[in-house]
Formats: sequence, C-alpha cells, structure tokens
Amino acid sequence: MVPEQAMERQVPTAANGVEEMAVADIAVEMEKTEGRDSNTKCRSNDSSSAESVCSFRKEYPQQQQQQQQQQDGGSDDKVSGDLENEGQLPLRRSQTGFLSPRLKDHRKKILRIFLQTNLLLGAVVITVLSIYWGAAYNRDHYMFKVSVLTVIQDESEVVPVTMTQELPSLISSVPCTWHVYSQSEFMDEYNVTVDEISDKVRDLVYGEQYWLALNAKPNATDDLYNTLLGNTDGNRSFTPDSYFDVWFMSGRDPSSVRASILPNMQTLENLYANYYRSTYLPQLISNITSRGDQDAATIDPATVINVSDMKFNYIDYRSFYDTVLLSPLQVGLIYCLLLTFFQLSLFGPLHAEMAQLLKPKHMIIYRIAISWLTYFLLSLFFCTVSAIYRINFTLAFGRGGFVVYWMSTWLLMMALGGANENMISVIFVYGPQYLGFWLTTWIVLNISCSFYPFVLNNQFYRYGYAMPIHNGVDIYKVIFLNLSRHKMGRNYGVLVAWVAINTACFPFAMKIVGQRIKKQKEAAAQQQEQQQLLQASAKS
Repeated sequence: MVPEQAMERQVPTAANGVEEMAVADIAVEMEKTEGRDSNTKCRSNDSSSAESVCSFRKEYPQQQQQQQQQQDGGSDDKVSGDLENEGQLPLRRSQTGFLSPRLKDHRKKILRIFLQTNLLLGAVVITVLSIYWGAAYNRDHYMFKVSVLTVIQDESEVVPVTMTQELPSLISSVPCTWHVYSQSEFMDEYNVTVDEISDKVRDLVYGEQYWLALNAKPNATDDLYNTLLGNTDGNRSFTPDSYFDVWFMSGRDPSSVRASILPNMQTLENLYANYYRSTYLPQLISNITSRGDQDAATIDPATVINVSDMKFNYIDYRSFYDTVLLSPLQVGLIYCLLLTFFQLSLFGPLHAEMAQLLKPKHMIIYRIAISWLTYFLLSLFFCTVSAIYRINFTLAFGRGGFVVYWMSTWLLMMALGGANENMISVIFVYGPQYLGFWLTTWIVLNISCSFYPFVLNNQFYRYGYAMPIHNGVDIYKVIFLNLSRHKMGRNYGVLVAWVAINTACFPFAMKIVGQRIKKQKEAAAQQQEQQQLLQASAKS
C-alpha cells in the first residue's frame, strides 16, 4: 500500500503531461491495492488522508477533461470541430523525403508536368524560332530574285569589236536576274534622251526598282583606242573606272547589300577584268600593230600598264554611314515592343482596382486613354536615346526630323501595344503561365521579316508587309538614311490599320475577360458555400 503522505505530495504537482501520467499511475495502483476497502474509507471519513484520496478520485477525471478542452479551444484554427467531438488527435502536415511512399502521387504529378512542359517548350522552340532561323538560311538559293540593271552605251565605228561586247555573256554566268539594255533599248524603254540615261539609271536604283545597276558609258572603246595611240588631243584619256559606274544603296539593307548582294557585281568585275587584261587588250594592241599604222610604234608601255587596270567605279548613293543606326533599326525595335508590355504590367494593379469602380464603357475609354498617353511619353523617351547618341535626323526632313521620328514611334508603339494589350488580357485570365509564349511569338513574327530583305527569303516571309515592325523599319530608313519615300504611305497606312483593329477588338477582349472573371468568382463563392454547409452539418 502506497503511503498517503507520498500520494498527497504528488497530487498538487500534476500540471503537465508527464506529471499527469505519474498521478494516473498512482491512482491505478491505489485502486489495485485498496480494492473494496476504498469505498469504505470514502464513506467512513475517519482520516484526512482517506478524504484526500477520495477527492482526488472524483476531481482528477474532471481536471483532465477541462485541460483537454482548453487545449482543443486554443487550436481551433488548426483542428476542425469534428475531431474535438470525436476526441481524436489533430492531424498536422509534416515534411518528408522525396522518395517517401506518401509522395507517390506527387511524384507522378511531377513527372507528368515535367514531360508536358518540356514537350510544349520544345514545340515552341522548333516552330517559332525556326521562323527566325529560316529568314537567314540558304540565302544564295534566292539570289535569282535580285534584280540588277545593266546599260551598255559603248559603241564604236573605228574598232570592230568593242570592249563591252563580251559583257552580256559574262553576265550570264553570275547569279541574280540581270536586265541588260543597249543605249537605244534603254532610251525606248524609259523614254529618255542620251544625256538623261545616267540620271535615270541612278533614279531607278534610288526608287528601289533594282538593287544594283551597271552603266557602261559611251565611247569607252574609242577612247581606249585613242589613248593607246596617244591621240588624246580633243579626246578624253581612257581610265577604266571612269567608264563603268556601279550604283547601289547600302542603306537599303545594312545587313545584306554589302554582305550578300554587292559581291555579285564584284564577281562580274573580276570576270570582266580578267577577260579584258588577258584577251581583249592584247588582241586590240595586236590588231593595231598588225595593220602597220605609223602611230602603232608610238604605243607607250606605261600607257598599256595604266589602261590594263580595269576597275568599276562603285557609287553608294545612300550609304549606311554609322553603325549606331543598327540600334534603332534592328535590336532597338525589340525593346520598343517589350516596353509596351512593361507598361501594361505596371498599370495592372491600378486597372484591376478601377475595374471595380467604373462602368464597362468608361473602363474601356480609361484603358485606351491611359495606354495611348503612356505610349506618347514612352516614345519620346525611346527617341531621346537616339538623340543622346547624336543620330542625324535632318537628312530627309530637316529640323523636323526628330518630330517625325517621335510621331512615327508613337504610332508604332500603339500598333504593337494594342495587340499586346488584347492578347495579354485574355491570356492572363485563362493561363498566365503562357504569357511568355505570346511575347516570344510576337517578337519573332515581327523581326524575322524586318531584319532581312524579302528578296533573299522564301515567299512565306512576305507576310511581313502587314507586320508593324517591318513598316516601322521602312519609315526609319527614310528618316535616318534619306531613302525613297514612295513606300511611306503604305507604311503609315498599315500602322494606322493596326491601331484601328486593336482598338475595335479591345471591347471584345474586355468582355471575354469580364465573363471569365465572373465565372471564377461564382465558382469560388459556390465552393465556399458548400464548405460552410458541410461544416454546419458536421457540427449538428
């Protein structure tokens, strides 16, 4: 039998879980040892120790129940009322290892999403990025689409075989599509006089009807003959580069004209120079000496050396004069597109707040006004960067060139940003994780048809005539390089059409977004109501 003094010392200290277990063990032991005598002692009230034991037996279960209720009440936010009523211990999440059997379903989910994500990324990379790679692929294959003008004005009544007679046969071995005219044919084709031929050749290149033009000037053979004989009195001395002018414009396409198109003319130059030095000039000298002309003995070897250096005179009518122009003409336009996306993301929280306050019509007007005003200021900042690096805006429009550049950029941003706003608004409510796919696709579709000339690409890339950035690049080339303005009407028309279409589609995009958000709210409210009903039924 346990001493009563020891028991009395244990009862007051039952404050935590460990001490409660000890007290419970004492009570059980007392029940075993006292047996039936315990009831007698409780009734007899003979001693204070017996009274303590009896009171402990009555109060201990009540104290334990009260402490359990207090613990349950302090964790109501973690444990449901069902567990309290049933007397079950609360369930709590615990972290575990990746290979735990409890994570079997999660591992399957991870594998499924991993495969889906990478298949989707692979499909986007192969399909979308292939458009950009394809724009620069196998450009030599499309060289036949490059139009080159050749005008041969050289004719002679003194020398039977002119020095330019072999030129058409040499041209046939060079890529490109060559349009060869004699002097009379060219005059009839373009209704010009002899004195106007050279200017017309230049204008045709400037008007972008031809990428290159070779103008073989008149009297080349006669002047060569007289120079060899020393008969230069009243005649022009023959220098090869004075009789063969090559017109081109590197500013028409900075990345392709000098790198891909002009080498065809240089190939012709090498072929003709080789023919001239090795065949034509020796034969001409031989014919002169074989006729026994008195002047033949006066042919100066130094003169022969001078006239042997056959070269063409290359005239870059609209040159790409500064590499800093690549920034606003190429990569800078990608940033221009991205800036229209950034402004939308920055205004997103404000737009969401105003959507709760404004009527639908006023919300549409508010969104359009905010976007257009933002593009107005953003385009000014964008153009200021070009001014900081001292790009010349005066070549085509004088002092007003910067304003033309600014307004053109504003129009371009409205065209790009309107499409971004419509698409991103819809994508965001249906699948915000796919925003990156839209941006990548929109960028690639715009730059693939803008950074390379259509003439060296597949016909597929002619969709670029309708792309905002392609038309923006054409406008910028006029501003920066003073190219022909004959396409500016079409360029501005396409940009205005984009702005009009995007603005017309914006209310429909907002309607789709509103319906989607409404359905999401209704589904969330219905789910919350079901949870409340389940909790109420469980408590009852």
